[in-house]
Amino acid sequence: MASPQVEKGYIRIANDLWNEILRRDFSKRQMNLILFIWRLSYGTGQKDCKVKRFNQFEIAGVYKNDIKKELKFLRECSVLEWDEDSMVFSINKDYHLWQVSPNKNWEGDKFKDLIHLNLNRKKVGETLTSDDEKVSEKLTNKSKKVSNSLTEKDQKVSKILTTNKSSVSKTLTFVSKKVSKTLTMKLVKYQPSPDGKSIIIGDSGSLKTVLKTLYIKDIKECSSSSNRDSDFKEVIQFYQSNLQVGISMSSVNQQLIIQYFEEFGKDLLLAAMKVAAKQEKRGMAFVEGILNNWRNAGVKTLEDARIYQHQFKRKKKPAPNQYRNRYEPQKKDITPDWYIRQKEEQRKKEQERKGQQPSEEERRRSAEEAERILQEYLEQQNS
Repeated sequence: MASPQVEKGYIRIANDLWNEILRRDFSKRQMNLILFIWRLSYGTGQKDCKVKRFNQFEIAGVYKNDIKKELKFLRECSVLEWDEDSMVFSINKDYHLWQVSPNKNWEGDKFKDLIHLNLNRKKVGETLTSDDEKVSEKLTNKSKKVSNSLTEKDQKVSKILTTNKSSVSKTLTFVSKKVSKTLTMKLVKYQPSPDGKSIIIGDSGSLKTVLKTLYIKDIKECSSSSNRDSDFKEVIQFYQSNLQVGISMSSVNQQLIIQYFEEFGKDLLLAAMKVAAKQEKRGMAFVEGILNNWRNAGVKTLEDARIYQHQFKRKKKPAPNQYRNRYEPQKKDITPDWYIRQKEEQRKKEQERKGQQPSEEERRRSAEEAERILQEYLEQQNS
């Protein structure tokens, strides 16, 4: 019978990474490669692992022809870090940069509800069985035995405590005398400063104010960093959903997103991405052009960007009928003048007749005559 124990070794992986693995739509081969690398790296107490040959990944259940293809895909999606020279592999813990689409059936709220349900289950322990009566009987029988043994031991322990108590009291009084001689009225506290030197604080009130300011500063830094991470995550999610459809995330695009996020912030970068998404553009090239124009125009806020885009559209939009005559092809009239005159004469004759319908023979002859004359004219022009 198998008996796995943590003493034989275990893998410590943060729950956030497990949640992200479940949320992303990895294939079975990709999942096997990730778990295989985790076992060889974290399972051996290291951040990365070394696999000398590609065919060794067949141990994870991946066919030889698919190993390199799947590894390259994971690297392009920023999930895998792979040094081809040393054949060292590791999984990127910064899952915000993973370029793998989420699972269609994933629902974060339901998953959190299941987590809370099981956490509460562990605390409450709603696992009552029908064996409670038997257990209670065994406990009562054992409690009697334990109580008897405790009463016998209590007497011995009390004797030992009384003898030790007198000796401890003597040592405490002796130590207190020594300590009282070294006490001073001046309160001196040492606090580390940013430059590595110690700050001597002689007043308890000033010490409290320093500690309070440091505490508030830590809270502000933690809150700002958490807000910054959430803003960057929002930018990445918008890019994946709208501008990365059908293409893979390259390292160049990653660096551009980080660079422009640091320079322009979340609001302006998202605004530029929305303009590119409306134009049905892909990647960061169009977004880069927009942000460069905004930088040159001195755009600093969303209102500045809105005004700039409005002016840009007005300059780009042509006036009505401005280019129509220039680009519309001109129709050339190749009908000869004599043909037009003949048609006009026929129309006048028809008007003179006023209701007299020509016979079928007359119509046929006039049509043949017109076609013959036109054919002769065209032959002369071609020759």
